[in-house]
Amino acid sequence: MSKKTILNLLVALVLLFNHNNILGQQLEIKPYQFITASNDTVQAEKGTFKVKENREKPSSDSIQLSFIRFKSTNSHPSSPIVYLSGGPGGSGSVTAKHERFELFMKLRQVADVIAFDQRGTGMSDKLTECPFKLDVPISQPITKEDYLKKTTENLKECKSFWDSHNVDLAAYNTTDSAKDLDALRRVLNVDKISLWGISYGSHLGFEYIRLFEKNIEKVVLASLEGPDETLRLPTKTDSFLDQICERAKDNYGQTPKYPDLKKKIIEVHKNLKEESIIVEIEGDKGEKIKVGISEFELQLAITAIYLRDPVMSKKIPSLYSQMQQGDFSEIGPMVKLIKQSISEPENPMSFAMDMQSGASDARKKRIKEELKTSLLGDGINYLMLDWIDELNYFHLPEEFRKLKDNHVNALLLSGKVDGRTYLSSAVEIAKSFKNGQHIIIDNAGHNLFILSPIIGDLVLEFLKGKELNVSEITLKPVTFE
Repeated sequence: MSKKTILNLLVALVLLFNHNNILGQQLEIKPYQFITASNDTVQAEKGTFKVKENREKPSSDSIQLSFIRFKSTNSHPSSPIVYLSGGPGGSGSVTAKHERFELFMKLRQVADVIAFDQRGTGMSDKLTECPFKLDVPISQPITKEDYLKKTTENLKECKSFWDSHNVDLAAYNTTDSAKDLDALRRVLNVDKISLWGISYGSHLGFEYIRLFEKNIEKVVLASLEGPDETLRLPTKTDSFLDQICERAKDNYGQTPKYPDLKKKIIEVHKNLKEESIIVEIEGDKGEKIKVGISEFELQLAITAIYLRDPVMSKKIPSLYSQMQQGDFSEIGPMVKLIKQSISEPENPMSFAMDMQSGASDARKKRIKEELKTSLLGDGINYLMLDWIDELNYFHLPEEFRKLKDNHVNALLLSGKVDGRTYLSSAVEIAKSFKNGQHIIIDNAGHNLFILSPIIGDLVLEFLKGKELNVSEITLKPVTFE
């Protein structure tokens, strides 16, 4: 055997040893008193294990991943149910402390329920934050072009900072998160896992299905974000606004009614495009604060705050009616919140995940074409499309964005009044699930798990293996103000 061959074998053995040593580090489980936001207490377990941060680099360090495990009340539990939080950037352990806690507890009837903190979130190892804040004047209207210039310069500064502090942003992507999930399955020493996720959690779930379909027992995915839907289509956002206008005409038989809402919306955006405004609002301490509002800032506020769920979209008719009459006092505080949020440093995990999910060339081209006539513009995507073009950032390969047919036992849930992940897109996604069922929930928005006990019961019955025999349910509508 030649020296070169021996050397190559030694290198391979060293790499294999390092790889297995990292993934094979023993799972550490400790008793954990889990306390919810409302001070409910339940005995749980906290688990930690390590994976390589960057699987493409043999020399990459390991990172610690964490989760909370709620043990099953079933004497013969099924495969563990792993919760996939939204965002990207949401924490499973934090989510379990709030409105979905009851559902976490209910699903213990089937199996252990795991609130998983994806890499860079919650109790898992986090990335170093960029220290540079943006200068976003509250009192001045700021155009999209100005925001793009400010944010792009800031992100370049942040990128230099992260590089100088050895922050490996390339390692933070949905594919590696899916591989983390399978590492979790392996350290738990189980053949299969079930997945339960929402919004970005469904995006991550689709990637796990692509890579590890054979390792899945069942999946429950809601408010679906497909592999090529990190960036939303402007026409779908406008169509959703049209749906709001149509429902507001009769307001579910209640008053007030808004027969001409669409005309008011068009007029408000036309006027604001021609001339931005400055509105005076009252601050937290009673002081007077001036807030500048450009059309882009209104688009950001509407798409980020008011379209997600009926509890906020119910305000849209009265809000636009006020603005059409020149009264911007109600939207002013929301634009202020948007400006304050933008001024904060970019979350490196969320930024890296979204940028690497990106969009296919065909989708980017379509978005740019649709923006020419869109009423709400690119507000729902913020500046992601422009950043992808401007920053030349890491990008996952095209096969990542293609949803192939699968035979996973799946329950897919969509709200008809979801202004973040659209029903029409979900219907197309559902066609790829040859062993799945898609339930459409009228009068439900994006955060549909917390709307009604009926939804939690559907999830539980599905995971128990029972036939649901339902394709659509209707909840009580939230009437417009």
